[in-house]
Amino acid sequence: MDVTNLYTNITTSLGLKALEYWIDKYPHKIHCRFSKQFILEASDIVLKNNTFSFDDKHYEQRKGTAMGTKMAPTYATLTLGYLEEIMYEKTKQHFDEQTSGSIKSHWKRYLDDCFIIWNDSDANLEAFVNLMNDLDPDIKFTMDKSSQSIPFLDILITKHEEHLSTDIYYKPTDTHQYLHFSSCHPSHTKRAIPYNLARRICTIVSDKEIRDKRLSELKTFLLQQYYPMGIIEDGIKEAIKLDREYLINPTRSQTSDLKILPLVTTHNPRNKNITSTVRQLNNVLKTDEEMTKVLEKYTFINSKRQPRNLRRILCKSSFHQQHLYSVKKCSDLRCGTCNYMKTGSTFNFGNKDFTVKADMTCESKNVIYCITCAGCGQFYIGETGTTLRTRIRIHKQHINQPEYRKINVSGHLDICGRGQFSVFPFYQLYTDNVVQRREKEKYFIKLLKPSLNSSL
Repeated sequence: MDVTNLYTNITTSLGLKALEYWIDKYPHKIHCRFSKQFILEASDIVLKNNTFSFDDKHYEQRKGTAMGTKMAPTYATLTLGYLEEIMYEKTKQHFDEQTSGSIKSHWKRYLDDCFIIWNDSDANLEAFVNLMNDLDPDIKFTMDKSSQSIPFLDILITKHEEHLSTDIYYKPTDTHQYLHFSSCHPSHTKRAIPYNLARRICTIVSDKEIRDKRLSELKTFLLQQYYPMGIIEDGIKEAIKLDREYLINPTRSQTSDLKILPLVTTHNPRNKNITSTVRQLNNVLKTDEEMTKVLEKYTFINSKRQPRNLRRILCKSSFHQQHLYSVKKCSDLRCGTCNYMKTGSTFNFGNKDFTVKADMTCESKNVIYCITCAGCGQFYIGETGTTLRTRIRIHKQHINQPEYRKINVSGHLDICGRGQFSVFPFYQLYTDNVVQRREKEKYFIKLLKPSLNSSL
């Protein structure tokens, strides 16, 4: 059985009633910070304020919960669980004790996909379906039945006289478009795919001959996605080694009590893998007795954050920016930097426009700035943790007094620009971390290739 359009058909009144039911039944599951009233009111706000725009028109969802939100799956599961509780009580009224007991023991559900082994008459089955559809006027169940075989989720269940066998089930629309091996993903992710797909088959398929046939099919599917034969066969061999009883009922991991300490970096195949370096530094930390006690509670893992894909690049969220960031003069009559400041929201680095993302003045700290020579128009990129005003004062001192010069740009501005230049702070960090600031400076130098930095 399946629920028709579950998410959009849960009325707010039904959903809140279900939440209240479960909170009252399991109050110890709720953190002491949150009251029952707070949870219900917060859920009501979330459910009644889902808005979106399409084709320049704005819409408000009046019924149900939005698909794709974090709240939706748990909310829908709790709602159907609440209806199940009502259903169990009603079956006791409509059926005899044996039938109602059989329904409760054989009824299984995963979110809105429901399954039951029915050992009663067809008339009682129809009565049961009608009972399900009377639980709530907006929640409607569809039913498929068979006396031989029927799919449930990704499992095909077949009856053989007195026992059941299971096989993997692929929908007719399944094209087996697994992740292409040339895709820009971490190598360990792509190497794990054959093993995990094979493990899924070994878990689901009960007959060994059929299992081997499905594994052979899997090999064909993965070869079409250009997976190396060696990686495919190694994954299948590792999966076959595992006992099916263990796969169906996995034991609790011994490391489950350990907390995860992840090293999260955005995946980029051009970047150097720093995992081994971090592990070495962890060993250095463990030379301290106190740090050893802290780190022994954690298990270190290397984790990759997905970079922006084509969808995220091309399909941007639409919003109206309320504030346009810009660079302004501080307007302090005593300021010696205002006369050198360029103002505005954008700056052109030759063939690249850069839009600032913070309001900055001569008094701003932790900024990356650009100095443009008045003589030739070439530019220099620098960084400062102090105020920009202080940094420019030092630049002017080095231009006017050669004995204090430490960088070649001072001599260039003296000779070519005759001491005249303009300055524009284009990036501000929200931390005073000197390492991060200098790394960001290096990044912009590499990206924008300022000619006055190249000779330094």
